[in-house]
Amino acid sequence: MKKISRFLITGLIAIWFSLGVTAQSSKQDLNQVELMKQFIGTWKTETGVDTTALWEVIPSDKGYLTYIHWQSKGVTYSTTKGIIGFLWKNKLPDQIVNLICLWPNGNISFDMGKFDSDKKISFERFNAVNSHISALWEMNFQTKDKITEIYKFRGNKDTWEDAKVTEYTFTRVKK
Repeated sequence: MKKISRFLITGLIAIWFSLGVTAQSSKQDLNQVELMKQFIGTWKTETGVDTTALWEVIPSDKGYLTYIHWQSKGVTYSTTKGIIGFLWKNKLPDQIVNLICLWPNGNISFDMGKFDSDKKISFERFNAVNSHISALWEMNFQTKDKITEIYKFRGNKDTWEDAKVTEYTFTRVKK
């Protein structure tokens, strides 16, 4: 009788824990491909006095083309081009969003990230040989037409103590 009681108690505890674990939503449940669709369109942010950036995100098959038009007093003086895609695993998208950009000075940035929630995406920017994270950034959808971004840049430094932190607010450009 004691063996049956122990068996029942152990079984009930195991069931209780498994129900608790499966009831919780995890980052694995987030569909990165669907969530990226929130970015489709043109976004604008101020980057300095009389200086703005227009960021275009255009669907291209299962990924995106992205352009950042740097402007001063409404005139484009430089453009950054990029692609956004996904790391695929077992014929399904994994939880990694990849962003590769070609900057006007010839540098290439490689960012990897994922949605932490349906409104927040976080990225790590790697140096050219992928051995060092040079920047961390996250974007939060405040509404469907407003995103806040916090960008933390340390460059080649070993610590984040003196990293430069910049905050941007992007608003969707209505056409």
